[in-house]
Amino acid sequence: MKQKPIFWILLIALFGALLYAQTYNYGYSGDDGIYAYFNGVTQKGLEEWTELFKYGSMNFIQINPVNTSIYRPFTLLTFAVEYQIFGEFKGGNGHILNVLLYAGLLVVLGLILEKLTTRKNLPILVPLLILLLYATHPIHTEVVASVKSRDTLLASLFAFSAILTWINAENKMTIPRLVLVGFLFFMSLISKEETLTLMALVALIAYFFQKKSVWESLKATLPFVVPAIVYLLIRAVILDSASTTYDSKINSILYGLSGGERFATNLYIYLEYIKLLIFPHPLSWDYSFAQLDVQTFKSPLVWLSLLFFAVMIYFAYRGFKNRSLFSFGILFYLASFSIFANLTNSLIIGSNLGERFQFIPSLAFCFLIVYGLYVLVQKYQPAKLQMIMVLVLLPIILAFSYKTIDRSKVWQSNLTLSKSGIETAPKSWRTHVMYAEELRLKAKTIEKTSTDSAKAYFAEAIQEFDLSNEILGKNNAVSQYLNALGEVLLGYGDSTCAIQVLEESVKKNPTAYFGWFKLAMINYENGDFDKAEEYYLKSLKAQRPEYFPNYKNLGLTYMKKGENVKAIAMLEKALEYKDDAGTKTTLSYLYSEAGNLEKAMQYQVSDSTGRSVEETSFLFAMSEANGAFQRKDYAAAVEKYAKCESGFEAYGGAEKFPTYNAAYGKSLIETRDTIAAKKQFLLAYEVNPNNSVVLTNLGTIAFLKDKNYPASERYYREATMANPEDPFTAYMNLGSVLLAQRKEREALTVLEKALEYGSSRAALGNLYLINKSLGNEERMNYYLNLLNEPANQ
Repeated sequence: MKQKPIFWILLIALFGALLYAQTYNYGYSGDDGIYAYFNGVTQKGLEEWTELFKYGSMNFIQINPVNTSIYRPFTLLTFAVEYQIFGEFKGGNGHILNVLLYAGLLVVLGLILEKLTTRKNLPILVPLLILLLYATHPIHTEVVASVKSRDTLLASLFAFSAILTWINAENKMTIPRLVLVGFLFFMSLISKEETLTLMALVALIAYFFQKKSVWESLKATLPFVVPAIVYLLIRAVILDSASTTYDSKINSILYGLSGGERFATNLYIYLEYIKLLIFPHPLSWDYSFAQLDVQTFKSPLVWLSLLFFAVMIYFAYRGFKNRSLFSFGILFYLASFSIFANLTNSLIIGSNLGERFQFIPSLAFCFLIVYGLYVLVQKYQPAKLQMIMVLVLLPIILAFSYKTIDRSKVWQSNLTLSKSGIETAPKSWRTHVMYAEELRLKAKTIEKTSTDSAKAYFAEAIQEFDLSNEILGKNNAVSQYLNALGEVLLGYGDSTCAIQVLEESVKKNPTAYFGWFKLAMINYENGDFDKAEEYYLKSLKAQRPEYFPNYKNLGLTYMKKGENVKAIAMLEKALEYKDDAGTKTTLSYLYSEAGNLEKAMQYQVSDSTGRSVEETSFLFAMSEANGAFQRKDYAAAVEKYAKCESGFEAYGGAEKFPTYNAAYGKSLIETRDTIAAKKQFLLAYEVNPNNSVVLTNLGTIAFLKDKNYPASERYYREATMANPEDPFTAYMNLGSVLLAQRKEREALTVLEKALEYGSSRAALGNLYLINKSLGNEERMNYYLNLLNEPANQ
């Protein structure tokens, strides 16, 4: 190779980055939100950036914030800077930065590998092939294609830059260089703590490549140990003690296991990692319960894993004294992976298995594969070393490259990512529940423009939620997702099942807010305002309630119950949390109802609609009346419609409220005020002379109340031509009024027409009598037979 190594290193770094070029316009997915749009500080830019260093990194997320577990302030700071620069969070910006960080890391790794292998007099092809294999490995897609994994990229870049600086200094370690090494490693740790294990790599490099003694190798880590101690002290001061570990099998399959089962299951998981390094397919973003099963020593795979790692440890031990690079590679892998190995209860991580956990250990794997191939070829075909190594590794690198490009596509959005999960990890409860969540969100968006189109997504979401709960088992359902299932069932139109699911949710977790709030909303919509009040009050006592919608809805509930004093108190309380024009308009109406026009005007002035207090009162009365009418509370509807009469024409009249007179008339009929009902129906008739309901009611009033048969006939006849919802009844009505006028022949035709849409004993009986009166014996007997049939008894 005529070009300098840096040329090839840069070329490989560019190639590795280009494998992820398609992610430049991807959105956010997975856990990206906890650092970006769900983060209470980073979404303010640099306004509160110092807060990021004062608390744990999970303290700022809007969903279940805790001041435990992780301390990664620098990573969060980069998100705050990103927001400050662009004024918004956009997934594409994060993806571009990840690709650039990956490229930078590959350059640093290439320089480290080149310097280390040169010390062992290995040809330049060896470090370049190690770097190329690493750059293309598909197991890295979760880190590079996930914006949230900027933490791993930053931590790795800083840590390996510190190691490179340390290697370059070696025997010339000046104070400035010591400070630089310590600073870079500290920056790595405050980006993500997983690089703590790279202190072991420093010791291994010192021993295997710089040929220092064990003691000297341990002393060589001091520039890394000091910032690590500082980091751990800061972390201990800032973070609260975690109340629990991941104490549920739905988070870690190892929970509750001990002895043989714990050891066997760990061995099985370790072997799965090796399998994914050798053959990275299928890959999944999640391996939760029950994708992996609890293992015992009855499983051949457990024994295979035990044998494999025993052999690895044996070779590492055997080659340690003579500084074998195989020993180096094995110890590097074991050390870098140890932080994810679930070795003790306190170190159980919240994932059974994660591809991201192999981001650094995979470098050791690539080292062992390429170096092993080099030793093998060097032993048997040294003259053809380069050609054979390239020919053997090229198909693997091409296959890895294709898989990386293909796999990175699933990180385009939450929907693509979650859908891929149910295909690659179909036994995981979490893949199904997250896909269901994305279907729910998509359905909610579509629902705004097309309710029918949304139902298909709601239906699929229900299936996925059911699959997830089936995997978890009846007693392990996660209450927060029961709430989501309840919402999906409501969207699908199954309110009965929705209520059952939400009640199960609040039973499992009575301190959770959403279940109570949603139950309150359902009861409000169903007109059960007492139940709605009860649930809204319970939701206020729950953890982290959303005060504005809760107080607002509680105020509206009291208004529906006629308890306006309480309604005013709750709505004014809501305004303490959010300045809302709609709430002010409601308060203006309530105060005008109470006769307090000064207060009504106070809230009306702030109302951006520009309506007067009187118009606001009118609109609320109309809304209340329509609500009562829909609930078939006709007495309340009459009261509210009557209140609208004086302002009806002034505020738009029939042009704006075309159903007002008809609904008012129907309410009056139901409350037996026929005279007032007739007036409203006549007004409705002027607005729309083709309304079959109005025509029918006018016909009935004229027939039964006024005994004005000609008028009744006219209205009933027009009703039959106005596309009535119940044509049978419309023709029966017309037939009845014709008979009352002794128009038998016309009645005969009309009643026979009615039979085209339905049948009744009254219709058959009238037709029998008409034919008898007209002397039509054949038709008379025909209808008599129909009357005598069992179905007509």
